[in-house]
Amino acid sequence: MEEFNELPLWRDDNAYRVLEELCATHQVPIDVLKELVTIERQNQHREKAKGIYFEFDSAFEQMD
Repeated sequence: MEEFNELPLWRDDNAYRVLEELCATHQVPIDVLKELVTIERQNQHREKAKGIYFEFDSAFEQMD
């Protein structure tokens, strides 16, 4: 999970605990959130987010 270490939500124990609680409350597995963040970070340099919705859908399918 090295790619998340520079993000405050993953670096700060208290913030991460809150994030886990929010994920549990909204029934979103933390792994799905991590995948969504990864997709967003990989595409943040692009002018258009062409194809990103397909990637998001693939991540959300893990919740079924």
